[in-house]
Amino acid sequence: MKYLKYFLIAGIAIISLSSNTSGTSSLSEGIYPGNLFPDIKNLENESGTKINLSDLKGQKILVNFWAAYDAYSHKDNVLLSHVIESKNYPVQMISVSFDKVESVFERTLKMDKIDPSYQFLVKNETSSDLFNQFRLEKGFKNYLIDENGVIIAMNLTASDLDQILN
Repeated sequence: MKYLKYFLIAGIAIISLSSNTSGTSSLSEGIYPGNLFPDIKNLENESGTKINLSDLKGQKILVNFWAAYDAYSHKDNVLLSHVIESKNYPVQMISVSFDKVESVFERTLKMDKIDPSYQFLVKNETSSDLFNQFRLEKGFKNYLIDENGVIIAMNLTASDLDQILN
């Protein structure tokens, strides 16, 4: 009888704690796998077409941040694009360039033989916001996002992407 009171208190505490951790918690927005990818608004390609990333919800998306002046990210942009195109993967690649000169961006796309439809140059007013939001000062990144907007993987090489999608 002496210990019954302690068992009842412990049981009530366990039940109340377990009810607070039910499966009703939602995903939070962030920049790491398992997070909801933040919406990027008003991306504009060289022909003037604007989109928001949220317009593509329901599709797998590969968001690639890059710049022609950064050899590593430039190479990844080309290789990732060509893997998706050559293997006809059901992924929409969105490339976001931080090049400072528009003519360099346009010449690079032509030289790389990449379809410019989903290649976007970030204009000065949003450049620093995106750069800071995705912590790109430590290097350009890419994100594979599922149909629900959740980040599946990040910093993929072309062979990583090929393995995940096969």
